[in-house]
Amino acid sequence: MTTAPTRPPILTPEQRRVAARLVYGLPNVAIARKVSLSVDGVASHLSSARKRLGCPGSSRAVLVHTLLTAREVPPPAGTGAVPAFSNHEVTVIRAVAEHTLNADIGNAIGVPAYDVRAEIDAVLAKGNARSAAHLVGLAHTWGILGGASDSQPATAATAEPTR
Repeated sequence: MTTAPTRPPILTPEQRRVAARLVYGLPNVAIARKVSLSVDGVASHLSSARKRLGCPGSSRAVLVHTLLTAREVPPPAGTGAVPAFSNHEVTVIRAVAEHTLNADIGNAIGVPAYDVRAEIDAVLAKGNARSAAHLVGLAHTWGILGGASDSQPATAATAEPTR
């Protein structure tokens, strides 16, 4: 039996430590408290992570999708059964994971940009997610954005990481 070669991580250990909290939808202030950094330090690590992953200027949700697709951090722990999302709601989740601007999300889901926030808020509520970034992380856990096994590193988190 052959095993696939492991690739070296793209991010530094400190960037991965910060990013591992981002998939839970935590704001920079909460991440800073959990990892004992300044808020500016967290912002700097996330900015560097975006650059290293090739998505500078992206939203937090796009960054989470990129982090999980690249297997840089484990997805968040599941919080129960997968919600019964409609096809449209799955399209909203995919659009949030792939686009930063409301105009682009709106084009992807077929609604005007001014209606995008309401669409996202409805899916956030149904998914019991605290933010769009958290929703994208959960969507990876649920297998909506790639299979859970596709996005999970060898040691997946079972709960929100501490320290």
